[in-house]
Amino acid sequence: MEYRYVLSSLVLLAALAGCTSTSDSGKQAVLENYLTHNGNVYVVWKDPAKYTDIKSTMWLQSKFDQYLFTELTDDLGKLANQFLDKDQQLDLVVTNVDLAGDVQPTFGAGPDDVRVVSELYPPRIAFEYALKQNGKIIKQGTESINDMGFLLGIQPITHDPFPYERQILRKWFKETIEPALVKK
Repeated sequence: MEYRYVLSSLVLLAALAGCTSTSDSGKQAVLENYLTHNGNVYVVWKDPAKYTDIKSTMWLQSKFDQYLFTELTDDLGKLANQFLDKDQQLDLVVTNVDLAGDVQPTFGAGPDDVRVVSELYPPRIAFEYALKQNGKIIKQGTESINDMGFLLGIQPITHDPFPYERQILRKWFKETIEPALVKK
């Protein structure tokens, strides 16, 4: 009896840790959801394998996914936590991401593919959100944000890996969530 308990506990821990396994067909099982948070901002990245474009050009895809999700959550959290009180929480369930640009092969010129950023491929993020205070929803909705003019104007030279995606999330927060909050 104790053996079953230990075994079921290990299986549960492996599932919660996001481990992959091999199915009967020999394909590797894909993590369906990924949770990130920063302060009072919680983001569930739902079914990342179905996202339009989060293709890595240099890293192992699973590591890139984790890096992308953590970077965007940390940036949104850094902004949002300036405005959220201790009893307030912002929850997002991201249903689609299309990074700016398109991944193109190098045809042997280099070991990795290259992401070519042009106005033909703007950044897009689709999600549902809920702003809560003391567990009670004070604002909620579904968004599909993008920036068709993301390359207009002067573009700063930066090593920021996701500047256009960060920009559309910040703009959404300032236009949609910030007005619903009482300023500190």
